[in-house]
Amino acid sequence: MEVNAALIYGFAATLLMIGYYSALRANDLIRVLISLELMFNAIFLTLIPLFAVDPVTALGVLVVTILTSSTEFMTLIIAIMALDRVRKSVRVEEVRAGGEVYGEVRSNA
Repeated sequence: MEVNAALIYGFAATLLMIGYYSALRANDLIRVLISLELMFNAIFLTLIPLFAVDPVTALGVLVVTILTSSTEFMTLIIAIMALDRVRKSVRVEEVRAGGEVYGEVRSNA
């Protein structure tokens, strides 16, 4: 059974758009993280036809993509844990940008 590359690219583009839409509509950081992982999986899916054409290049791109995805995933998990410790919430509205000082910093001690 042979699968057309256009079908794979179409499915990957659909998956990518779902990930973009979900990231824009998310109200907590966990959903943003899931959306980003969905987008990375769409990128992984686009590599399937490349393996049929040039396996060495596809493997190199796959390794770089996996390393980037895992680094991004761990960074976001650490950020979510830190935000939860400080704010006791993972809501997107609680995220501050640019080094703003929180009004009520809670201590775990």
